Order: sequence, then structure tokens, then C-alpha cells
Amino acid sequence: MILAFTGFMMCGKSTYGYAVATRLGLPFIDLDFEIEPGIAPGEIIRTKGEEVFRQEETEALRCVLERESDCILALGGGTPLREENRELLRRHCRVVWIKASLEQSVFNPEWASLAAQRPLLAGGDRERITSLWESRVPVYESVADYTVETDGKTPEEIISEILCIAQ
Repeated sequence: MILAFTGFMMCGKSTYGYAVATRLGLPFIDLDFEIEPGIAPGEIIRTKGEEVFRQEETEALRCVLERESDCILALGGGTPLREENRELLRRHCRVVWIKASLEQSVFNPEWASLAAQRPLLAGGDRERITSLWESRVPVYESVADYTVETDGKTPEEIISEILCIAQ
């Protein structure tokens, strides 16, 4: 079983994915680091453009799904934007949407320096980022088998909820 985590940037896909994988004794894979190992996704987007990044992301997703049978997979925030990726996810994974409000994630003052490093969040324009988030919500809903809302919950409560899904 491949349990894939989807959701907007900085919602905790990698953090919760790693924690769940550790507790279940499964491999953890962060798709962002499968695209061009050693190169941050933001750097790929800055140097090659988002479209090239998305093509490489699709290929990386395909490779992971061909190679793995049991793992926890953290997707990039934009991975499900392509229909081809949604189809791959539906065929090979159970998908958990980590649903965090923008106030808890991207606009959280504790994460401001991390958000500033992401090309799609650069500048912190609330209206533009909110619009991007709103455009992605229906995509996340369409691919998710489960939704885990994080607002008002401790990390341990979120992990426990995901562990129930994984069983």
C-alpha cells in the first residue's frame, strides 16, 4: 500500500509523512527530492521554469510508483494539478489531503522565512497566494480518499488520525 500525502505548500506533508512512516516501519519518500536529487524544487522552478518542473515531477511520480509497493509518499503541493498525475494516484495510492488553513501554514509568522524561499510564495502577496490556494482546493478534494484537517489539532493528534487511516 502506498499512502500519498497531498495538500498545499507548507501544510506538513513531509513532516507528517515522515512521522507516520517511522511509526509504521515503512519507507518515506518525498517526491520533491526524487525529481532532481540534490536540487531543491524551487531552484528547478527558478532555473528551468514551472512547466519543465511539472514534467519532471510527473516522471518522478511514475518512477516511484513503478518501483515501490509499500511506502509513505509526500507529494509536492502541485503534483495533483496534472490529470495524468491524478490518474496515477487514483490507480496506485490511497491519498490523504493534509488540509491546513493558510493562517496555520503559509502565513504563519513562524514559517515566514521558509515561505519566502518558495518561488510560488515569493513576495508573500496574500491575495495572490489565497487565490492559488483556492484554485487548488477542488483538485485536492478530487484526488483525496481521506481529508485530515489540521487546524486546532496537535501534531500528535494529526499523526494519530493518519495512523487510523493507514490501518
